[in-house]
Amino acid sequence: MTININNQEQIVSENSSIVSLLEQLCLSKEGIAIAINNEIITKSNWSQTLIQGEDNITIIQATQGG
Repeated sequence: MTININNQEQIVSENSSIVSLLEQLCLSKEGIAIAINNEIITKSNWSQTLIQGEDNITIIQATQGG
């Protein structure tokens, strides 16, 4: 199915959770925040939250600096 991640189309497996999406994208679960259709999803709900076709997903990576 096709979804939008950070304004880029991606094709992912049907019935993907956020955790499986991160695995498909080879992204670490640490230091990131995720919103689906402008709604923040808490980390404790990532494994239960299924991605739907045409979802708009925003992945924000925490950065350090000074």
